[in-house]
Amino acid sequence: MNNELIEYLHSIYPELPIDTSYMRGYSNEEIGKIERLYDIKVEGQLYDFLANIGRCSGGLFGDEPLVFYRYGQTVRGNILYQDSMRDEVPHVQPYNLRKQKALFISVESYTQYFFLLTESDDPNRVYQYDENEETVEATDWDLNSYLRHIVNVYTRNYKIKAPFDECGELIVI
Repeated sequence: MNNELIEYLHSIYPELPIDTSYMRGYSNEEIGKIERLYDIKVEGQLYDFLANIGRCSGGLFGDEPLVFYRYGQTVRGNILYQDSMRDEVPHVQPYNLRKQKALFISVESYTQYFFLLTESDDPNRVYQYDENEETVEATDWDLNSYLRHIVNVYTRNYKIKAPFDECGELIVI
């Protein structure tokens, strides 16, 4: 367990009750399967996230806005979602989402999509696709700071706190 990552995410909202005994990640073998299934490269902060809390965050995140913990989402649905988003984002931008192996990580306000380019010079950088303006821009966030933003904005403001055992699944069918 990467306590440094957990402490960093929790530090923005320290009064949030979390339970590290529920936190679950993926094994190295499972991360290899995720790479093949989703056609992405897993390294850096994405690796740390998936290996430590990719399956269950112990109360740090609910099922919104991150796609990792979506209630009722199937593995097939996740793969189709990733594939369709790579094609849906306008091609009038400097990024090739297929070649750079984009991984969409969240959706905010139904029209703001956030993703990583896992096969790029900066695989930790978070990018934003604005569906209203049809623009793609690099944000000032890396993955960890974006996740911290989610804890601060979404988790903090949920009317009902995320259960400790809120889980998602990227590979087991």
